[in-house]
Amino acid sequence: MNKKNIQTVCASMLSLICIGLILFTGACKRDPEAPLLTQPIYDGPNANTTIAALKEKYASINDPKVIDEDLVIKALVTGNDISGNIYKQLYIQDETAAINLGVDQNSMYTTFRAGQEVYISLKGLSMVKYGGELQIGFSGTNANRIAWEIFKQHTKVSGWPNAANLTPLEVDLSKLDASMVNKLVIIKNVRFNNGGVNAFAGGTATVSEVVKDANGKTLDVRNSNFSTFAKEILPKGNGTLVGILGRYNGGWQLFLRDKTDVIDFDGTDAGTTPTDPGAGEVIFNETFGDGTYGSGNRPKLAAFTDFDMKAPVTYTDASGSIDIRTVTGVNASLWFPANKDISLDIAGIQSANKTDLSLSFQLMSNVNKDPDNANLNMVKVIVNGHTYSLPSTPVSAPNDLNKYYTFTIPNLPAAATSIVEFKVSASDNAFGFRLDNIKIVSATGGNGSDNTIIVTK
Repeated sequence: MNKKNIQTVCASMLSLICIGLILFTGACKRDPEAPLLTQPIYDGPNANTTIAALKEKYASINDPKVIDEDLVIKALVTGNDISGNIYKQLYIQDETAAINLGVDQNSMYTTFRAGQEVYISLKGLSMVKYGGELQIGFSGTNANRIAWEIFKQHTKVSGWPNAANLTPLEVDLSKLDASMVNKLVIIKNVRFNNGGVNAFAGGTATVSEVVKDANGKTLDVRNSNFSTFAKEILPKGNGTLVGILGRYNGGWQLFLRDKTDVIDFDGTDAGTTPTDPGAGEVIFNETFGDGTYGSGNRPKLAAFTDFDMKAPVTYTDASGSIDIRTVTGVNASLWFPANKDISLDIAGIQSANKTDLSLSFQLMSNVNKDPDNANLNMVKVIVNGHTYSLPSTPVSAPNDLNKYYTFTIPNLPAAATSIVEFKVSASDNAFGFRLDNIKIVSATGGNGSDNTIIVTK
């Protein structure tokens, strides 16, 4: 074969190879046809119990109890881990009650979305009590959570998820009861104590931020530092919250599912009355709860959890003697026991870029019978390292029995984070003192150079 014929043959072969490569490459790049999506249909056993009946059946357990009956419940998913604020928990409810399941898995929301109907075969799972409340889990595992593969065997979806099927229960903070535990709720006309100041979870841990309604009732809103909205600033003003209402050792909590559960906050400042000497933007307000933590219960400050203002604010009692008590059975306050050296430090108050700050608080001596007499100026106040001597305020029994005096200190020294200290020595503390309603405001219009401490009855 001559040279020319060889070149012709080679060119033809090269062309065939190129065509083949093109066809092969095109075939490799071709997308396979996606399978048709079909609505999931549940074909297992029918539901034969309710969440309320399940909780009643296992109400008396303390340790995990394996469910040994062929029980099946049907419910709707109300809360999942879509934002990261709920961790390894799935919340469900039916027409009777609600409960949560501990599941050892992340990103469950991709399958178990809000409004998804589920059937759960309970035999072989466990009823678990955590923080005084029942949940569905699996005994003997980490945190009694159900392994993902086991959970999928027991839990089947039915139909498409439809969040429109979920109607939150509107609740009043003064009327919460056991039937509401783990339900999806809506709470209207509340405001965050740290609104416009703190982030939802600005640190490295899950924190509680307090909301208060128009009647002064409070609720902890639990926020995880792993949530998608953790670093966003709490909304200011009045608004509406939706979420899962939980309870832990008797304390009520709200878990936001994602940021869309925070609705229509109006950005207004806290309301004040013209007679309030601390009128202005409230940046700190501590009432020490409403006294509903139990009759006769007097928790020490270190064990108390019902603070209005929480992390990053801290409360330190160097003496270990301060506790929370009620005077009337309703209003709670700090009790400084008689004949004790008392030192209370409140630190971490967020005051950056705030001006014309003033501090107000209520103080009472425990004079209770004639001729008891004392002077409220025995209590020393230190703010950001500056010591204030209170005006002479003599009190005696019976005229000043259970009577508070309000002190207002204007023009506090500026600081990015403020520290307020209250101190009294044992020698000046014959009857004990009560401290309540500590507030710091950024006063409207300023206080000029006036440093006069105001005392009102």
